[in-house]
Parts: sequence; structure tokens; C-alpha cells
Amino acid sequence: MPKYKILYKLSHASGELVDESLDIPFEFYSGDGQLDSCLESCVEEAKVGRLQTFLLSSDEAFGQVHDEAIQVMNRAEFPKDMAIKTNNGIKFKTPTGEPYIGCIDKIDGDDITINFNHPLAGCDVSFQVEILEKSESLK
Repeated sequence: MPKYKILYKLSHASGELVDESLDIPFEFYSGDGQLDSCLESCVEEAKVGRLQTFLLSSDEAFGQVHDEAIQVMNRAEFPKDMAIKTNNGIKFKTPTGEPYIGCIDKIDGDDITINFNHPLAGCDVSFQVEILEKSESLK
């Protein structure tokens, strides 16, 4: 698996910044899950030492919004001391015990609407990346 050291900037297609690592290089191994697979594919296509921009449609990036990934839960299903506020992320566990994050979209009395879609689902994005180093690893 190759190891990469990159600088990147992820934005909505409109230009609104989502995330960046322009001061401190980001390091990861191909396939280790630190970088979303759609962005990792761009890194694999990029040339070392050259700043490149990839424009990804929502289908190429984080997919479309799926209505079935939006669920309404009752306030009683959450710990009493948990702060319930819109836009807060909440960690849940899948049936196999894996962590999964949902975001509170709406609060209507005791009904809490949780969105389990990726936060960038339905969005076209721009991914600007410069590979500083690429090395083969025995990891």
C-alpha cells in the first residue's frame, strides 16, 4: 500500500470551504480509511509535486441524499443528560458494534430527526490536492 503525504483543500462547488490541510501535510496509507474513497481515488490519479483540482459531482463524491437514512427518534431514546441541539453529531453503534455518526437535523418536541447521510451527500465538491511524497510501504 502506498503511503502519501499531501496538502489538500475540499470545498463545495460554490467555493465554500469544507476542510483543508494547507499548513500541515496530511499523511495516510492507501486504503486505511482516513480519506474518503472518492478523494483517495483523486490522490491516486494525481501526479507527485503538482497541484491538481478535481471537480466531483455528488454521485462521484459522497452520493445522493437517501430519505431512508433520515430517522425520527424519541427523546427518551437518548441519555437524559445528552445535549440535544440541531447540527450536533451523535455517535451510534451499528448492529455489529461499529461506530456511526448521525447529525441532528430537527427537533420537534420529543421527536428528534437524525440524518445518517454523509454531511456532503447531494453536494458537488472541488478537491484540490498536491502530493508532496508517495512511497511504497510494507504496512
